[in-house]
Amino acid sequence: MSEASKHTALIPSEKIIAEAQKRAEAKSARKGEPAFHMSDDMRRLSTPWPVCLARASQIDAADLPAGVILDAAAGSGAQLMALASVLSRPALGIELDGNVAVMCAANMHQIALEEKDSRTLDRVIIGDGSDADGAITTYWNNLREAGTRAHPPIAMLHLDPARPRDAQNHHLDEMQPPIGPLLSSWKEFLQTGPRGPAILLDLSPRLGDDQQSMIDAIAAMTFPGVSKTWEWLSQGGGRIDRLSLWIGAISSEQTHRCIRMGRKNILAIIEGTPQSSNQVKLTSPPPYGAYISIIDPALLQSGLQENWITTAIPKDTGYSWIRTEGRRPLLIHTEALIDDPNVMGFVVASGKVSQHRLAPPELHSIDQIASGVARHDIGKVTLRCNLDPKIQPTIQRRLDKALKEIDGEKAFMIDIMMSRGVGSHTLYVVCKED
Repeated sequence: MSEASKHTALIPSEKIIAEAQKRAEAKSARKGEPAFHMSDDMRRLSTPWPVCLARASQIDAADLPAGVILDAAAGSGAQLMALASVLSRPALGIELDGNVAVMCAANMHQIALEEKDSRTLDRVIIGDGSDADGAITTYWNNLREAGTRAHPPIAMLHLDPARPRDAQNHHLDEMQPPIGPLLSSWKEFLQTGPRGPAILLDLSPRLGDDQQSMIDAIAAMTFPGVSKTWEWLSQGGGRIDRLSLWIGAISSEQTHRCIRMGRKNILAIIEGTPQSSNQVKLTSPPPYGAYISIIDPALLQSGLQENWITTAIPKDTGYSWIRTEGRRPLLIHTEALIDDPNVMGFVVASGKVSQHRLAPPELHSIDQIASGVARHDIGKVTLRCNLDPKIQPTIQRRLDKALKEIDGEKAFMIDIMMSRGVGSHTLYVVCKED
């Protein structure tokens, strides 16, 4: 057993808040959200509070055994406190950096004050989160010294390991603390039910298929036969914002899940088994009156786009994927999408093909574009095509100004690669939104 002296326990208190204030002032990210003590670096990497709450709300407290919620690399403690508050459980955070640990303990106490809760079992341990023996011994000893004889077990483990800033290219062994040794270390202290322990791994959204398979294998070796659910979460910015693995008691009946978050709440959710999709190459321009929809890329990354299709389009509707990669996957279909929250939540924009253009929007062609779309009763065009990011905002502003006096409908412009023999060219298509 590791020596408990390698770890130090902090009790959330007013005194800790005063200490944290010397390190970083407590600030709210948005109006109505809790104020957290975080350095600028911590704030940049922190999971947004609404996402923390949304994740916690996906867990049924009845599925968890008795015990505390553990975050083995707690950071600011935002996700830990969301879990503890929503699930009404004590919180135990472990953080290697002493300064960060002080801020985490202060945030714990501040949340307790705001919620008017008595959280006598909450603690933050300064030390190595992968040393379960040392951390849990320090925790239990500190509780005893404070007059609590209980030795609460771990009901759920959350881990968001630190990783290199170049997260797109990092390896699993660069995560700190490392996932495999940490899970093995805590295995004996995790309460287990009929579906195994409750574990939530928060991972880099840019992990490739091979890296995901390696993490899957680590979980399977540590907890044989336990079910797992991969979750992709998008906040609508054209990228995957969060990737997580839900293990055991908090997993779903399905292996994959995709979620579209709004500013505060979950807008859409889909679960299922991933399937591949065929991408077609257009050899002629998309017909006028056909529908084209821009789909959230997280849906394609999760592999659940064909599951989504079964509920998204009316029966006997023709459809084809004309782009399945990048920030703007494109679906062409003959009928409008079904107006359902779990369908439209994954749709960035959808509309009827109204105009084809051979050239990209440029500053010198603004008036020509505005005149052309105005003839289709379009008064607003959002540029959703691939343009130089240095000039796109300027072109968009100029186009908005040129259409300011036009009382028409909204539309968007996309770019589509057309195949012609051995060559190809880009077609720019204006779609009028319904």
